[in-house]
Formats: sequence, C-alpha cells, structure tokens
Amino acid sequence: MKICIVSPTLPLYFRHDETARVGGSEVQAAFLVRALSSAGHEVTAVVADLRPDDALPCPAHNSHRSRDGVPGLRFFHPRLTGVYRALGRADADVYYQRNASMLTGVTALYCRRKGKLFVYGAGSDTDFWFRAARMDNFRDRCLFYMGLKLAHGVVVQNQFQKRRYLEKHRGPVRVIANGIDVTDPENTRTPDLIVWTGGIRRIKQPEIFLELARRIPEQQFALVGGGAGVEPAFERQIAQETTKIPNLTHTGHLPHTRVAEHLTRALVLVNTSRVEGFPNAYLEAWNCGVPVVTFNDVDGIIENEDLGVICRDINHMTETVRSIVSDPERRNAMGGRGRKIVAERFSPGVLAREYVEFFEELLKKNRESS
Repeated sequence: MKICIVSPTLPLYFRHDETARVGGSEVQAAFLVRALSSAGHEVTAVVADLRPDDALPCPAHNSHRSRDGVPGLRFFHPRLTGVYRALGRADADVYYQRNASMLTGVTALYCRRKGKLFVYGAGSDTDFWFRAARMDNFRDRCLFYMGLKLAHGVVVQNQFQKRRYLEKHRGPVRVIANGIDVTDPENTRTPDLIVWTGGIRRIKQPEIFLELARRIPEQQFALVGGGAGVEPAFERQIAQETTKIPNLTHTGHLPHTRVAEHLTRALVLVNTSRVEGFPNAYLEAWNCGVPVVTFNDVDGIIENEDLGVICRDINHMTETVRSIVSDPERRNAMGGRGRKIVAERFSPGVLAREYVEFFEELLKKNRESS
C-alpha cells in the first residue's frame, strides 16, 4: 500500500532545533511514518519549508515555502497550488491528514477528483462542529469542514470524539489511539520533579499547576513548555507568575527530546487541560513509568487500569499529588502498569495494524462503490 502523510510541519520534528515549535500533530505524524514504514508499506509525506539538509525517514514532497509569494495572494499561490501539485507527486493510494486546517479541504478535493482515498485524523474534541473547530480564519474553517464532509473515513482518538463525530456526520469512523515508540525503562531513574508539559494556552490551564506548586512548597515543580504566539498576553502573564514561585522552574519551549528528559525525572505528570483528545504526554509519562494526575481520562483507561488519578478540582489534585509522591510503592506500581499498557496497546506494530485494517476496509468500500 502507498500511503501519504500530509503534514506541512513534519520536518520540524526531525531538526532537533531549539527554536522549532513541535506539537502533538508532528509527534504523531512522525510516529505514523515510522510505524507504517516498519510494517512494510511505501510511505511518503507532503510537507512545507523543506530544507536540503532535512533528514526525514521517508521521501518527502515539498509543497511550498511559507515566505514565497505576494502577501494577500500567497494563500492561492504558491500555497494552494503547491500543496495540490505535491499531492500529485506523492501518487499514493491513501492520503492521511491530521488536525483541523484548510489542508483538510484541499486534500479531500484532490482525492475526490483523482479517485484516491482520503482519511482525516482528528486532533481535538472540538474538530467536528463548524463553530467549535479551533481556527480563527473563516475561510480555513469552511475549507476544513468541507474536507471533513468529503473524507472517505475519519480516525478519532477516543470514544467521546466518535460520539461527537456521529452527532453531525455519517461517514466511516474508527477509534485509533495515539502511539509511541516504546523504550526500555530507565533503571537508574531518580525522580525528583512534579512535571507539567504542553503549550501555554488558556485551554491548558497552566495557572492551576502554578497554584499546585504554591500549595506544595516542599516539592520541586517544572512547567515544561512555551507559547506558540497565539495568546501572547496570557503567555507573558504565566511567565511572570512563575518567577514568583521559588519551587517552580519554567523551561519555556524545549525540543521534544528535552521534554522527555524532564519526564524521566518526574515523580508524577500533572495535566490541567479543560479539553483533551489523547495527550502524547500521557503516553510519554507511562513509557517512563510515571503516573498521571489529571482532570481528564481517556475512555476510562487511567481509572480502569490504575495508571494515575482523575481529580475533581484543585483541592483533590493537591491531596492526590501529595499522596502519590509520599508512597513510592504505589507510584512504582502505577508506573509499571503504564509501561506494560504502552507496549501492549500503543506501540508501532499494534497501531500500524489498526490503521492498515481501516485503510484496507475503506479502499475495498471505495472500489465497490465506483
């Protein structure tokens, strides 16, 4: 099977650049490229701003360079025209694009016109309603929603997203969780931090983590992550507040590998977000044997498998963090279960099979209807 992953910012993941802003979308695109390639499929990528020295694990077709073109017109050329041509050069059987953007519509239109299969991968719980999709540009929102309607199939991260999708749409949908490259546990791990990771945005509620640090002054806390420039006033506010908390370190933006270094030192990972799909941070924490304390479960996995604790509010979270930190036996048992489940459910071999099964099912259905 020839599979094309449409991910303009994928090269950033492989640059290991201190200034590169890499999020969950790039992490999962890179995971899928490696997983599907290892399973024996011919994988290519459509990207943007590709450099001559970029080393991706698959052939990449550069669609455009962001600075090229005339302001006000560059959306049409070279961006739209470039993406369309790059999709053609990839010449795949299946095109997979993740996260709400105008690319969803462009890729869907290309695939419908050329008789190719298009699968959309949901990035957020808000992806399925026109007004809720996390995009400020009305034009891009329209293109995204059209692409969602035209998709031959949709991959969602959890059962909640599946229900949200089916409230408004009737296309084939499959729940496939995020994945992670499983690593051996660090036997010499000496945890000493309570860690929060993510982008500094209001929806992530990092201010709750700051309050947690104030309430537990005897422990060291690390707020790992920076802003993406979308909420600059809020980013500055959080950065200023962190300087007033002596037991809290704010790292700012870090490359993905440096984030993992902090997780290897974590006693517990704290998540304070209001909305989540399937956070990469959960998988990375469990891969390191670290329990998760959060307001959000994912299909009940944390509660059912005892991989951490779901909290009601800041008071419950404070009590929970203190309890887990002071009980190494409980903490290590949760961490051990996390490592086991990551290997059994979220490893490349397991998830590659799930993607390929869904793609094959959709290809068969597409052939029968044409």
